[in-house]
Amino acid sequence: MELTVKIRLALIEDHPALRRGLELLLHQQGCDVVATAGDREAGLAAVRAHEPDVTVIDITLGRDSGIALTRDLLLEDAGRKVVLYTGHSDTEVLLDGLDSGARGYALKEGATSELFDAIRHVAAGGTYVDPRLRPALLSQRATQRAASLSGREREIIQLLAGGLTGDEVADRLYLSGETVKTHIRNAMAKLEARNRVHAIAIALREGLISSANGAGVP
Repeated sequence: MELTVKIRLALIEDHPALRRGLELLLHQQGCDVVATAGDREAGLAAVRAHEPDVTVIDITLGRDSGIALTRDLLLEDAGRKVVLYTGHSDTEVLLDGLDSGARGYALKEGATSELFDAIRHVAAGGTYVDPRLRPALLSQRATQRAASLSGREREIIQLLAGGLTGDEVADRLYLSGETVKTHIRNAMAKLEARNRVHAIAIALREGLISSANGAGVP
């Protein structure tokens, strides 16, 4: 399926052959790959120079860390959108990724279409987590304990899980954007979640929301 909207991408991957292959595949899907890099410093420079819509980052960049790069990028500008592209399924590594502020996780073992899905959701302001990562992200170590959400908080988290952005949720529910943000912050605090992706994961695990219609976090 070809992307209906051209998305400007930066691709940070340390293996030259894989990086080139991904660049070609993403280009064929209609993406505009504006920059590529193979390490942390080059990745920082590339994103600063081009400010892409989405940056796809390998968690392991040789001796460097894609998670550390993500933190660097978001410390400079919290609005940057990052998809971590990973072969890891280790819980601690994934939780470090959540803490970094990445908005998407796609597994290298998945089909290329899954990476495209992650890019599309994140570019639109949503979130994406590969369903094969859910057992690790939803483990007891990750979620610690259940919490109660209000009806409105559950409704908003459910819509976020379906791939809607905060602004789209506000429009759907006829609420102000600030009210939606407040509900999200309250839900994250109750769930002891690191960010929105983690809040959705916890709510799914505890049965507070349904995954039946979830598009953003399968």
